[in-house]
Amino acid sequence: MSILAAKIGGHIHPSICRSAAGTLVVVYKGANVLMCSRSTDGGATWDSPQPIPTTAKRPEVIRAAPVFEVYPGTIDLLPDGRLLTTWNYIADDRKKDNYYERALLYSLSSDDGKTWSDQALIGPIEGKHLGAVRHNVLPWSDGRWLLPLRVGPPRVFDPKSDELSVLPVSDSEKQYAFQQIVRTAKGTLLAMGPVFLRSTDEGVHWQAIENFPAAPDGDSAEGRYLTTLENGDLLVTWGVGTANQGLRFNHSTDDGRTWSQKTVTLLPETPIAARYYSARTVQVDEQHVGTVYMNRNGVHFLKTPIARLIPEPQK
Repeated sequence: MSILAAKIGGHIHPSICRSAAGTLVVVYKGANVLMCSRSTDGGATWDSPQPIPTTAKRPEVIRAAPVFEVYPGTIDLLPDGRLLTTWNYIADDRKKDNYYERALLYSLSSDDGKTWSDQALIGPIEGKHLGAVRHNVLPWSDGRWLLPLRVGPPRVFDPKSDELSVLPVSDSEKQYAFQQIVRTAKGTLLAMGPVFLRSTDEGVHWQAIENFPAAPDGDSAEGRYLTTLENGDLLVTWGVGTANQGLRFNHSTDDGRTWSQKTVTLLPETPIAARYYSARTVQVDEQHVGTVYMNRNGVHFLKTPIARLIPEPQK
């Protein structure tokens, strides 16, 4: 199923979430604006993509520049039922005076992606804008959000006070950037980056998990995505490199401690962009997941029975 059937290129980076009402919402980059498409029937049909007007506006903290870009982030469901989308407004005037800013912005929707609030700014810190959110925002305690950043360690953001704090992810001095962090049904935190890490005490201590099937191979986990399922299981969806074919899936039934010895690959002969967090998978209903992915021919959605992704154990 194609959400957008057209020749595309550049930083499209589709993201998907399922609202509290069950609506599937996909956000991706259009012509320097984020585009939004919705499905109310489990991905069988999709609305014509519509622009999110607030994402096309230059924020006041960024000066007008001859080169600029709207750079997509993510779409997420917050505990109160609102949807959160993040993006960057990038302004480039380096030819004039080395000016380059990458403001991190967000907007909220209270009606499952039909309309959106005006943009708001996250940061800067010490005069430096935060840059890209590469993976999904994780709701944190007290209404805060955990931001997995492209540069630097994850930061916890309070939208009420605009305060930001660092969440160290590692028991070593090295703090990884570029991580997707999820919370499992049991409350465990999993951090997928250059090393796959697990914490059972709200991130105070972390343990490296060996034999993770989607271990990065020189790409900082750019093309990998973790999905938590309602029954407590986990899926990882991934591809490798710029010439990737197909969607790979693996699963864990023990809260991320161990993973299946068998990987399932769907659409093995289909080009699917694997870098920069495409593709992404969400649970659609009790028996299905849905994956949004992209290639040069557009943005697409694949609905799959969960049972198909979990091979029967060998006898």
